[in-house]
Amino acid sequence: MREFDVRKFDYYNGPNFYLDRPSLVFQLSIDPRQRPVDFFQAPVAGKFPILKAERFERLVDLFGAALLQVLKMDIDLYLNHFHVEPAGEDFMVAVECFDERVAKDAVYLVSDWFSALADGRRFDFDQEFKLLQQDFDRTLLGGPTLYSLYEAGLKRKIPIFFMSEENQFQWGYGRKQIRGRSTTFHVDSIKDTEFTMYKDMVKEFLLNCGFPTPKGKNCYKEKEILAEAEKMGYPLVVKPVAGHKGQGVVTGIQSIDEVKKAFYNIINSSKEETSPFDGAIVEQQIYGTDHRLLAVKGKFVAALQRVPAYVDGNGTDTIAKLVEKENQTEARRDNARSPLCKIKLDEDLLDYLKLQGRSLTTVPEAGERVYLRRVANISQGGVSINVTDKIHPKNIKLVEDIAGFFKVTCLGIDVLAKDIANPWPDGDFGIIEINAGPGVFMHLAPAIGGSIDVPGAVMRAHFPSPGSERIPLIAGNRLSLALCESLREKLAALRPDLGFGCLTVEGIHFGGEYFHRNERHDDNLRMMLRNPRMDFLVINHTGAQIMDYGLFHQGADVVVLESPDAAEQVLARDLLPGGYLVEVTDKAVIVRRDGAETARHAFKTPAGKEKALMSALEPLLPELLSRYE
Repeated sequence: MREFDVRKFDYYNGPNFYLDRPSLVFQLSIDPRQRPVDFFQAPVAGKFPILKAERFERLVDLFGAALLQVLKMDIDLYLNHFHVEPAGEDFMVAVECFDERVAKDAVYLVSDWFSALADGRRFDFDQEFKLLQQDFDRTLLGGPTLYSLYEAGLKRKIPIFFMSEENQFQWGYGRKQIRGRSTTFHVDSIKDTEFTMYKDMVKEFLLNCGFPTPKGKNCYKEKEILAEAEKMGYPLVVKPVAGHKGQGVVTGIQSIDEVKKAFYNIINSSKEETSPFDGAIVEQQIYGTDHRLLAVKGKFVAALQRVPAYVDGNGTDTIAKLVEKENQTEARRDNARSPLCKIKLDEDLLDYLKLQGRSLTTVPEAGERVYLRRVANISQGGVSINVTDKIHPKNIKLVEDIAGFFKVTCLGIDVLAKDIANPWPDGDFGIIEINAGPGVFMHLAPAIGGSIDVPGAVMRAHFPSPGSERIPLIAGNRLSLALCESLREKLAALRPDLGFGCLTVEGIHFGGEYFHRNERHDDNLRMMLRNPRMDFLVINHTGAQIMDYGLFHQGADVVVLESPDAAEQVLARDLLPGGYLVEVTDKAVIVRRDGAETARHAFKTPAGKEKALMSALEPLLPELLSRYE
C-alpha cells in the first residue's frame, strides 16, 4: 500500500455533508507506521511558509492544509476551507475547490509528494506544481476578469454556480439572478452589445452626438482605402471594424505601402478566423496617451492609462533577451492574478521595431527605453497605470453621457488624451472606440497605482444590498407535495403574481403544475434556481440525495426536519442568520429562531401533523416575502 493512498473521489458543486461550499471529497489512507508530523512539516513549510507557524496534531491535517495551499495556486485564490473526519482506520477529506479535475490532480500531487518525503525519494514538486498551475490557467476561472468577478461574488456571499449546458456562471437565485461570462450578462441588451462591435457605426453615432472622435471611413476595397488615405493625409490609423483587444490595429501610418499592408493583414486575419470581412476603417491619427475609462451601469468608476509594452536597456542584453527577462517577472505571469500579459514576439512587434531602425538583436543603451508596440492594450503586453483620481469632472460626465445610451453592465471607452486631467473640450482628446463587456481585472490590479474594485462595483450594481441576490427558500427532509400546494395557495393570496416552485419526490413543480424530474437531484435544483420567474422556492431533500449530490443551494430561510438522519442534519447547519428551524416531533411542531422556541403546535394524528406544520409555517410567510425585497 502507498504511504498516502487516495481513492473514492466525489465532487459537489455546492454545500454538502462535509463542507458548506463546493468541495472535492476523497478517502485518504495513511500508513500507521508513518513518521511524525514534524518530519513532514519542515519541507512542506519550505514550499508554503504560511504553514510554518501552524501546529498540526495529526498528519492528515497537515496533508489537508498543504492541499489547500496547492489549490491556491501560489496566487492566493479565494479558497479557505478543508475538513477531515475519521472513516474507520482511514479519513474522509473534503477541500474547497473551483475545478473538479484540477482539484483531483492536486490531491494526487500532494499524495505523491508526501509519499516521496516518507521514502526519502526525490520529487520535483516545483515542476509538478507548475504543470498544475498551467492546467488551472486553462480553466474558465483561469482568466483574470472572470475570476475576479467570481471572487467578488464569493466575498459578498452571493450564491454562484456554473451552468455547464450554457457554459456560463449564474450569480444569485431565481428572479434576482444574473448569468454570464466576463462582464457581459444576460440582462444586457444584445443589440447594444452587438452595436459596440462595429467601429464604423459607433464612430458615426459618436459624431452625431457631438462626442470627440477622429473622422474616418470604413473601406472594403484596396482602391477605396488608398484613396481615402490620400484624401485624409498622414499620419493615419487602420483598424478592423469588428476587432477587439487592439488586434489588427495599426497606428502612426505614414505611407501608402503601410496602409496597404494593414488593410490586407485585416483581410487575411478574417480568412484565418473564417469570419466575413466587414471592412477596415481608415481614420485620422490623434495623439496622446491611451486610456481606458470604465462605466458600470452608466456610472463612471475607473480610469486607467495604458502604455505600450516596453523594455529598458542595460547596455548588455539584446531586445529579445530583455523581453525574455521581462516576461519572467511576477507581474507578467499571465494568470488569474497577474496585472500584465506576456509580450509576444509577433510580426506587429517586429514591424514596429523595424520602423525604429531596430531588431530583436539590437542592444539598447543603459537606461534607454524601447517601446515595442504601437497599441497599448493590456492583452498586447501594455502597462497599466491607475489614474482614476486624476480624471477631470467634464471627462467623467462625458463617460456617463456615452454610457447613458447603452443598456449594458460595463462599458469601456478607449480614448487618447494628452492629459486626462484636462477637460475634453480643450482639445488633445479623442475617443478611439467603445467596448461592451470590457476586462476589469486591470483596474483591480494595475501595474502602477492603487486598486479600484471594479468587480465589486459590478456586483453592487446588480445586488445593491445584502440579500438582494436571494429569494425566500424553505428546505426540509419530509416535505410533501400537498404541503407545497398549500403553501403556494397561501402565498398567492398574499401576492397573486408570485412565481412559486417546489421540488419533492414527485419532481419539479412550477406554479402548481408538474414540470420535469431529472435523475440527478442537483440538476433539478439548478433548473429551479435558474428560472428567472422564480420568487419563492420549497425544496425537499433526502439523506441519500445529500450524500450523492449535496445540497447545491447555499442556505435556507426555513429548515423543516422530521426524524433527520446525519446527512439531513446539515440542512440545520446551513440555516441562514435569522432563519427558522422547524422541528417535527411525534407530538408537536416546534418553531425555533436563534435557538429560542417561538411557537409550538401540538397534534395527535398524522393528518393533524400536516395541519400543525402548515399552521407553523403560515405565520412566517409574510416575513419571508419581505425579507429580500
